[in-house]
Amino acid sequence: MNATYSCLRIGGRLAALAIFATTLAACSLPIKPQHAQDTYRINPPAALSTPAIVSAQGKARAFLVRFGSIEADSGFESAAMMYSPEAQQLRPYRDNRWLAPPAEMLTDAVTQTLIRQPWILGVVPNSAGAPVALNLRCHLNRLEHDVSGDSGRVRLALDCLWLDPKTRSVRAHWYFDESQAVPHNDATQFAQASQSLVDKAIGAIVRQTRNLLATPEAPVEKDADDS
Repeated sequence: MNATYSCLRIGGRLAALAIFATTLAACSLPIKPQHAQDTYRINPPAALSTPAIVSAQGKARAFLVRFGSIEADSGFESAAMMYSPEAQQLRPYRDNRWLAPPAEMLTDAVTQTLIRQPWILGVVPNSAGAPVALNLRCHLNRLEHDVSGDSGRVRLALDCLWLDPKTRSVRAHWYFDESQAVPHNDATQFAQASQSLVDKAIGAIVRQTRNLLATPEAPVEKDADDS
């Protein structure tokens, strides 16, 4: 009886250990990683070139412009790709995002496009101590995918101010609010339409900046061919 009892006790312990080991193994099962989010970026317009600004003496002129970081409305400060399933609702795409917050990418795109123009001497984020000819400020209000059935529209809303650096008076105020239809509601279509709208908006910003610098109110910094 003692031997039988001992065997039963040992067998019970082994069974308990087996159950415990199985439980631990179940707890340590690898967790399936989440699908990596696909990323999209906003680029400067591929080819945007404007004429040089030439003085009455026939010399090309170049100017220093202040352009700080673009700020964004609430809900558009992150890298989330935002869509609107219905009015007054904003949600982020689950499996897709921007490479960086749209306002940051827009700031970079505007800056790169400006410095490629022959009438730009440089673009600085802060005008302290710099003889800038114009201050440019922009604000991102919306960059969203408005979903409607199987199709939708991508909307970009952006406003900019051009200020006189000496008097701080407003020389121009511009508001861009346009949308573009997309045949399918997906992130790729969203990104492509966003780029098209951004190209259009940046083109308008560059042309307006040039027009203001070409007027007599804009101080001349130096000749473009001066060393």
